[in-house]
Amino acid sequence: MTTDHPPVRIIVLNYNGAGRVERCLERLLATRYPDFRVTVVDNASSDGSPASIEQAFPEVELIENGANLGFSRGNNRALRTASEPYLGLLNPDTEVAPDWLQPLVARLAGDPLAGGVGAKLLHQYDRLPLRFSVPTFCPPPPDTRRLGVRFYGAESTAGAAEVIGGAHGVELNAYGHPFRWTAADLELAVPVGDGEATFSVNLASGDGRAPVAISVSAGDQPLVETRVPSERTTLQIDLSADMVRRLARPAIECAGIRPLADGSMRDRGTHLLAGVPWSAWDDASYNRPREVFAVKGAAVLYRRAMLEALDYLDDGIFMYYEDADLAWRARRRGWRFWYEPASVVRHEHAALSREWSPGFVRNVEFGKLRMLGKNAPRSWVGRHAATALQFASGDFRNALALRDVEAARRVAARLRALGDAALAGPKTWRLRGQEARLAPLDGRELRPFLESS
Repeated sequence: MTTDHPPVRIIVLNYNGAGRVERCLERLLATRYPDFRVTVVDNASSDGSPASIEQAFPEVELIENGANLGFSRGNNRALRTASEPYLGLLNPDTEVAPDWLQPLVARLAGDPLAGGVGAKLLHQYDRLPLRFSVPTFCPPPPDTRRLGVRFYGAESTAGAAEVIGGAHGVELNAYGHPFRWTAADLELAVPVGDGEATFSVNLASGDGRAPVAISVSAGDQPLVETRVPSERTTLQIDLSADMVRRLARPAIECAGIRPLADGSMRDRGTHLLAGVPWSAWDDASYNRPREVFAVKGAAVLYRRAMLEALDYLDDGIFMYYEDADLAWRARRRGWRFWYEPASVVRHEHAALSREWSPGFVRNVEFGKLRMLGKNAPRSWVGRHAATALQFASGDFRNALALRDVEAARRVAARLRALGDAALAGPKTWRLRGQEARLAPLDGRELRPFLESS
C-alpha cells in the first residue's frame, strides 16, 4: 500500500439493472487507478443481470442477496466486510470518467477529518437550450399574469426536457391533464445524444382561443415558425448533429447535498421554477472544490473508519435520505464532507426507481421522516408528516374528481410511508436518544450550509 494509491473497494448495488449495470461496470473497470476492486451486490434481480455480470466480468466479486434489501442494507452487506481504507458506492445507472477515482482518493488522503467525498454528477445526456417566443395576453382579473400558450410537456429521443425559464406553475385542464402557462419566452433544456435528434413538444393556445404564432430558436439559429391551435397539438423539430455538437451543454445532476431550513434536502445544482425542479448548467460555479453538508450515495467515496464508527448506513432506511442521515450523524462526531469537481460521473437520474412513481414517493417520504426523527427538532417531524398528509389529500381529490389512477397510488404510497414511520417509531426514538447525547437536536449542523434558495 502507498500513500498516493491506497486500496479502494467500489460497491455497485444492482436491482434489475440489465443493460445499465453492464455499461456501468465496463466504464468502472477502465478506471485509471492502480489498486481498486469491485463488488456488485445484487438484490434478487429477476432480469438475468447477475448471470450477465458473472459471465462478462469474472474479475468482479458478486454478492447475491435472497431478497430486495434496499439501498442501505444491500450496500451494508458489502461495506461491513470490506477491508480497504476507502470504500466507494456507485449506482448502476452511472458512467464514470477514466480519471474519476484519483481526485476522490486525494481529497480524503489530504484531509483526515473528511469522512466522504462526492463526485460532480452530470446528467447522462448533454442538453440543448431552446427558446420559444410567444405573444402573451392578460387573463381576466384577479389573475395579474401575462400568459402565452399552454405547455404540456416536451421530450427528445434522449428523454424529457426541463423548463428552465419562462413558465408559471402547474395547473390542470378540464380533463385533469397537467400543463403550465408560458410567459413571453419559454426556455427549455432538451437532452440530446451525440448525433442528430428529434424533439417533440405538446402545446395548446388555450380553450376557445384563436391560433397563436410562435417561433422556436436554438441559440441565435431560428428553427421553426408556426401557429399553435386552441386544442393540444404536437410539434416535432429535427435537431441536426452539427447543432447538437455546437450548442449542447452538460447539466448538473448533483454537486453535493444541501439542507433546507426545514430539514429536507436538495441536490446542489437543482433549482425550482414555480415549484418545479430544473437543473443548472455546468458552469464555472461548479468547478471549485468545497465542503458540503452531505454527498450523494450515487457516486461517493467514504473513509471506512468513519463508516465503522457510525455503524454504516441506517439499515432502517430502504432508500433515499440514507446519505444525508449518515452525514448528519457524522458531523455530530466531527467529520466533514467534500464536493470534488475534478471527479466527473454521468448519472441517469432515477432510471431504475422511476421518479415520482408510488414506490419512489413512499421511500422518499419514509426516508425523510426517519432521518428527521433521529436528527432534527421534533416540530420538524410533525411538520413534514402534516405536509405528507396535505399532498395525499390533494392527490385524493384528483383521484376522485378526475379518476386519476396514478394519483390514487400516490395517496396509498404516502399513507404507507406514514404508517411505516409510525411502526418504526420506537427504534427511531431510541436512535434519537443516542444522537441527543452528543449534541442538542436543534438543527445546528445544518446552519452553515443553508442557502437562500
